[in-house]
Amino acid sequence: MDDIQESTQAGTIAALKAERDQLLTLLKALPDISFVLDAEGRYVKVIGGANEAMYASGKSLEGYTLADALPPAVAEACLTHVQQALRTGEMQTLEYQLCVADVTLLPPSVRDNDHHQAEQWFEGRALPLPSYDHPKPVVLWVAVNVTPRKQLEQYWREAAYTDPLTGIANRRALFEQAEHEIERANRHHRPLSLLVLDIDHFKTINTRYGHALGDEALRQFTQGCLNLLRDTDLMGRIGGEEFVILLPETDQMGAEQLGARVVEVIPTLDVPGMHPEDRMTVSIGAATLVEDEGFEGLLQRADDALSTAKTGGRNRLRMGYT
Repeated sequence: MDDIQESTQAGTIAALKAERDQLLTLLKALPDISFVLDAEGRYVKVIGGANEAMYASGKSLEGYTLADALPPAVAEACLTHVQQALRTGEMQTLEYQLCVADVTLLPPSVRDNDHHQAEQWFEGRALPLPSYDHPKPVVLWVAVNVTPRKQLEQYWREAAYTDPLTGIANRRALFEQAEHEIERANRHHRPLSLLVLDIDHFKTINTRYGHALGDEALRQFTQGCLNLLRDTDLMGRIGGEEFVILLPETDQMGAEQLGARVVEVIPTLDVPGMHPEDRMTVSIGAATLVEDEGFEGLLQRADDALSTAKTGGRNRLRMGYT
């Protein structure tokens, strides 16, 4: 009987060991890297991370704490979520940015890798492990590299708000920002001005030289204007050859000075392939915000001033008055 019991017990132990080995093999093969972290933020075990294109090996972290390894802000946020998971018994998630080169406990050969110099995005998922053999309560922290998803989100965000030809704000982005800035200017009684710009006879450029050179002319025009702007100014393309420049903290004199400078600079631009006699000129309408005025009213006054500039002979600036 004892022999049978011993044989059964040995078989059970062997089966459990085999199951454990299979489970460890599966865990090591996981593409996402995972950590067993205790309540103090200590790395008890590092698991997975088989996708070497997305993760660096974290085995050197075992025995150290989050504070030892990570930048302070990231370490503190991660520890807070670990402790929250242990306190509530529920999974906690955290998105955070981390440059692998900043994980000080990784070997220099890993940190110096060019691939690890850039900031990456991770989604950490902390889940309590109540039966884990460790003196302190622990969680399983699964770190999923979500950088490709973040890059895609950024791409679509930029696509939604950027003019693809010139790289500046599109109509939607310009109008949204203008509404915000005008509301702020009215609330704090601060000056703000707006320029509406139209490249003179642009259709002639497209007809004479073709759309490829016309596109280059638009890019050159945009850059010529941007070179004159402050970081706080915003330029947007709202039509084919029509642009708007939003000028926060700018009174009428400032708007007139900038507009005059743009009128002066644009004819000096050298667009490769365009004859000197066909150099671009620009007509500009400008308006300065009056008390409690909204964006539509300000834009309409600037647009009316633009019409006046065109009927007055083009290649000039006109102010819109109330």
